[in-house]
Amino acid sequence: MPKNALGWLFPRGETYAISRALFLRGLGVIFFIAILSWWVQVDELVGSEGLVPMGEFLERVGEALDDQERSRFGNLPTIFWINAGDAFLHIVCLIGLILSVLLIAGLIPGPALLGLWFVYLSLVGTGGPFMSFQWDILLLEAGFLGIWLAPWRRWHLAIRGRVAALTWGETAMLWLAWFVIAKLMFQSGWVKLAWATEQQPEWWPEFSAMTFHYFTQPIPNSLSWHLHQMPEWYHKAELVPMYFVELVLPLFVFLGSRFRLIAALGFAGLMFGILLTGNYTYFNWLTIVLCLPLVADRYWYFLRKLPEKLRKKAKSTGSGPRPNPVPSGENWISLAWRAPVVVLLVFLNGHTCLADWHRASQSVPNPVLPATHLPWDLTPNWTDEFRAKFYPWNLCSGYGLFRTMTITRPEIVFEGSPDGVEWREYDVRWKPDALDEPPPLVAPHQPRVAWQLWFAALEPGYHPRSRNAQWMSNLVRGLLENDPVALSFFEENPFPDQSPKFVRAALYHYEFTTAEEKRESGNWWKRERQGLWLPTIGKN
Repeated sequence: MPKNALGWLFPRGETYAISRALFLRGLGVIFFIAILSWWVQVDELVGSEGLVPMGEFLERVGEALDDQERSRFGNLPTIFWINAGDAFLHIVCLIGLILSVLLIAGLIPGPALLGLWFVYLSLVGTGGPFMSFQWDILLLEAGFLGIWLAPWRRWHLAIRGRVAALTWGETAMLWLAWFVIAKLMFQSGWVKLAWATEQQPEWWPEFSAMTFHYFTQPIPNSLSWHLHQMPEWYHKAELVPMYFVELVLPLFVFLGSRFRLIAALGFAGLMFGILLTGNYTYFNWLTIVLCLPLVADRYWYFLRKLPEKLRKKAKSTGSGPRPNPVPSGENWISLAWRAPVVVLLVFLNGHTCLADWHRASQSVPNPVLPATHLPWDLTPNWTDEFRAKFYPWNLCSGYGLFRTMTITRPEIVFEGSPDGVEWREYDVRWKPDALDEPPPLVAPHQPRVAWQLWFAALEPGYHPRSRNAQWMSNLVRGLLENDPVALSFFEENPFPDQSPKFVRAALYHYEFTTAEEKRESGNWWKRERQGLWLPTIGKN
């Protein structure tokens, strides 16, 4: 092989040791945020007295798997098969935070990431509908990559002075990390075009999606209201850079270090814009962390305050101080024990992309852009079956953020009554119930009930077979009993002295007020009642 055959990937002298160290530490920060956010609400969500008790769920699943003579752990990998009690749940969350701190400090990165990935896999697997978001799966995919990208031969990550160079095996995982961020961004742009129909033309060809986005997103913030007031031409113009970042810049990932730097800056810029105008939990920060491996070390050196001697060396060599070299034998060992994982992840990522592109042709009738669909099924049945074996482990996933645009904002508003005549509203924390409350700033914390209520409102009404039925039923039952767990999701209890005799859920359509309406009324929102989402429920 010619000496520079891989020059398009790694120009001579190019290293990614600092980028690797920053990426792994960044994952530690994201895991810390995600686990802490889950921990502070875990009792109310999946505790023994929560909306979807984890112990009851595991008992049902365990019995079903035993009847089918299938492995419990193999089909639902979670540490909570050992113990599903509340105390153990808190211990696992605490262990996750400790491992996160160790990783942030750069200590035992490999074991810390392995533990963090399994802790979060356990939480996701037992979190029911409250742990079903794309960023939860993305964090698991990124965490699994981090396990194999970490320098297991060292017990500390250094970003000052000399750092550990990547071995051949770690370099292969670095390439996969590049592919994951390119996949995430490209798929997010592709789905907007692939799912465009005459009935849903907001992303394409009408370019009107952003005229609805700011007030229909799950939890807007105050800046969302201000941007919603911009003229229509501005909202249409917003889509041009977005499509460039999501559809063109992913190709830059494969064109060399300078193009990768441009891609990283573009991806991060888009994420900063989104996090400033909405509450998308830790997702935007996770995506920015995924951009870090794209940046070659020489760009980090120029951003740091280096001694004059090192700056001159960086300028002359184009790479800055070199990491410690890796012995040839260590390179071969590193590649050998990672090779099966590399092959598996290459297969899973390729299969995921091909399957998603073909699925669009089966799922979208009369698309506006049929060229965005893959008409051929390039994934034989045996590959589908093989990939299915790894579903429970969340090693790889397809993504499609904002696949379609919601053009109205339905909101579920709970109401209670002592007599069936007088009705009082419950104000859900973080949700736009009260018209005069400004949209909150809550990210990177994710109030999971508030998020799930947004999805539940998209359903025409309560249905016992809905994935939201169990927790919704338990929430309503708790309101009828003035249960502290149910009431914890609301700003205050409108029935402090005696529990209500009746509870119902009304459906409203909410929309931001105009600037003139806000000046006159002081309200951020306006709404119109549509009817009942949940009919009146009384005590037995």
